[in-house]
Parts: sequence; C-alpha cells; structure tokens
Amino acid sequence: MKFKFRLITTAMVLLAVMSLAAWADVGVSKTGDSVVDSEALTIQGGFGQCINGLAFQQDAVVTHAGHQYVGYYDGNRRVCLARRRLPKGDWKIVRFTDYDFKSNDAHNIISIGICPKDETIHMAFDHHGHSLHYRVSCKGAAGNSDGPWDASVFGPVTSELEKGKPIRITYPRFFQTPEGGLQFCYRQGGSGNGDRMLVDYNAETGKWANTRQIDSGKGLFEDSMGQSRSRCSYPNGYDYGPDGRLHATWVWRESSQGSNHDLMYAYSEDRGKTWLNNAGRLLPDPAGVNSPGITVAKISRLHGLMNTHGQAVDSRGRVHVVMWHCTDETLREAGSKPGEHRWGPPAARRYHHYWRGRDGRWHHRQLPWQAGNRPKIFMDSSDNAYLIFGTSRRDAWLADGHLHSEGDLAIAAATSASNWDNWRIVHRERGPFVNEMLGDVCRWKKEGVLSVMVQESPEDLHQSTALRILDFSLENK
Repeated sequence: MKFKFRLITTAMVLLAVMSLAAWADVGVSKTGDSVVDSEALTIQGGFGQCINGLAFQQDAVVTHAGHQYVGYYDGNRRVCLARRRLPKGDWKIVRFTDYDFKSNDAHNIISIGICPKDETIHMAFDHHGHSLHYRVSCKGAAGNSDGPWDASVFGPVTSELEKGKPIRITYPRFFQTPEGGLQFCYRQGGSGNGDRMLVDYNAETGKWANTRQIDSGKGLFEDSMGQSRSRCSYPNGYDYGPDGRLHATWVWRESSQGSNHDLMYAYSEDRGKTWLNNAGRLLPDPAGVNSPGITVAKISRLHGLMNTHGQAVDSRGRVHVVMWHCTDETLREAGSKPGEHRWGPPAARRYHHYWRGRDGRWHHRQLPWQAGNRPKIFMDSSDNAYLIFGTSRRDAWLADGHLHSEGDLAIAAATSASNWDNWRIVHRERGPFVNEMLGDVCRWKKEGVLSVMVQESPEDLHQSTALRILDFSLENK
C-alpha cells in the first residue's frame, strides 16, 4: 500500500513539473496602450456603471484592412465610432450629433460590424426592446484610408433592415461569414420570453434579406424550482469554424424564477438557414427547450449559472466555451447552498471550460480560481487557449450581483498539449476598470495580437473616464 502511495505521489509530482515546464516559455508582452477617448460615458443604473464594454457586445472592437474600429458612447452621450491605423496610429473619432443617447440602461450597448466584401461599416445601438437604431456607411468606407472620416460617410439612422419591416430588438450582434459577407442577429421579445432572429446582408445590392427565426422561447420546462412555459436564449457567440460551419452555444433563461440553466449547442452548414443538433441530426423547427440532442451539459438553475460568456472555435473545428457557475462543492465551501442566491455568492463561482471534441463528445474542466466578470476566450493557431476577464480588486459593490465596479484585467491561458488541463493566470493589468473585457477577434485571428478594450472606473457617479485599447503579444513557444 505504501508503495502504491509513493507511485501516485511521484506521478502527481511529475505532472506538476511537466505542467510548469509547459508554461516556462509562455510570453505575455504589452505592446500598446492607447487612449481612444479621454471622456467616455459611464452611467448609473440597475445594471451598473458600464455602458461601453459588456459581454453581450459582438463586437465593440473590429479590425479591417489595417485599421481598428471602436464603437462607444462619449461623455456627451454621443454615439461614436473611432478608428486608427495599426499598429500605433492616432485615433480619429466620428461623433454623430443626430442621435441623443438618453438611457441609463446598461443593456443599450453599441455593436459594430464590417462586411469585407463591400467594406461597409454597420452600427446598431441603444436597444432594450426598442425600435432598431441602425446606420451603415457608404461602400468602401472601411478600405478607404485616404477618404474623409466624418458623419458624411454614413447614412441616417433607420428602424428597419428589410424595407417596410420595422423591428424592435435587444442584443444586436454582427458577424462575418467565411466568404466575406455579414450577418445580423438579435432577440425579439423580452427576457424569459423571446426568440432569436438572423438576417443576411447582400454586399452586391447593399440590402438585408432572409430574416428567419433560429431559436424559440416556446415549450415546457420543469425542475425542482417548478414549471416554466416560456424562456429566451442567451448566446455565448455565433462563430464560423475552419470548415465553414456556424456554431452556436447558449443557455436558457426561464420566465419562472428568471434563472439560467444548461449548456445548449447547435450548428449550421448553410449559413444559418437550417440547424443540426450535436449528433448532426436536422432540427425541423427553430431550436427550443424540448428539441432533441441540443443539451450538451446539464447545469441546474440552483447553481447560479450566468449568461452570455465566451466562445471560440479552434483550428480543428472544436468548439470551446468558458462560463461561470457554482457547484454543490463550491457552495458548501462558501457557506451557502443551492438556490440561496440567484447568481450564487462570489466565493462559490468558478469558470468552467466546456469543449466539443471532433467526435461530438463534450468535455468539462473547472478552473482553479474564483470567477470574476464574464470571460472571453481566444484560440491561437496551435489551439492554445487564452481567457480575458475582469477580476475584482477588492470587495466592491456588485451591480445586479455580478458586475464589478472596479476590477483588473486578467489574462489566463492553457495549452493544447496539456488538453487544456494547465490553466494559469499569466498576466494582470492593474485598473481599476469598470467594464467587462472585450477583445478584437479579427486582429487576433489575423495578427496574433490581442487588443483589449478597457475603461477606467469613475470616482464619482456619471463621471466620464478614459476608454483605452491595450495590445498584448501572447506566445507559447
């Protein structure tokens, strides 16, 4: 028995040494720190002070043709679009004076998208069940570095994508297709009772078309907390893989109790026209809570599962998701119990890495530190994983129970060689920052540079603060 114990101990030591050795050559270099705007807006509402930089923005920072773009609200409550020539050009800002942002609701963020085919720049802003606020640039604007950069480049604000079809939306998202097109996704309806819609942009005609529903809030769900007959999805992302598949993961929020549950997955091979479950079987209707084969991880409503986290697809088409929630064990350690707090006590929250193998099997690993704000995940060309998130500097007030008003930027990483078993925090950037961390996915994929948007925490309510872009070079040799 003693001999076996020594063997196990030796193996554990060897694994620890190998894990440390794997990280010996990891390099994190800060290569840039630029101020986009010294006076960006902060708010004071039920969901915190941040309006620039929240997890449900896809995207706030986008790179195209050697220029980087940032969408945000300035201290005068103007919708703004800033751009710079990479790597260290000066920021030039378009401040739109034809729209007044009046809300103190943190849901009403700005999302931007660029269509590579015709180099148009698209913006959607200020929605929480409101009429669409959308504007688009003239063709070629994102590729014309010598042209004017002012409001004349853009058309007026409109409430419709398809002509004659005004819409009311929440959570606008733009994402590019593999052939250089652009798609737009949004929720119609409300929290606990809403559906996701997807629309295609036609670069040849400059028009949007083919609005379709891709998930449904209908169906009966029942657990120990009771029954619920309606819900809405909260997606982690919509991402195309190297084979052209469109991957989506999400959690459900029920109308009953308002809590989230389970990790769901579906994919499309025809740009979101039809969807398949995890086993590759066609879903005859938009994905719903009772659809077969889409629940890939059971997570109880009692475990404080948060919504809208990070998703990425690696070079082999494997889908990776990192979300935070509690477990029975972490709740016990925190002196709490399942269901006592809606999002669980902060001390019980952990990040959980879920990934889908090429055989369709899902795997899970709990990360070894207390979770902070909602994270975003990035995969490099060797399939090493990097995570960015805001971590609390001290015991500070949490808006809606989960948003830090003061935090640092943390970068964590895990190697593909370890099967993502050696997660470590490899860099901390001192704040205090008020936002959830967002990165420039386009620049990361093209250059391997991680650009992270941060906004300094205000000292007083409604104080405008600096909005910055921090650039990092991450290397695993």
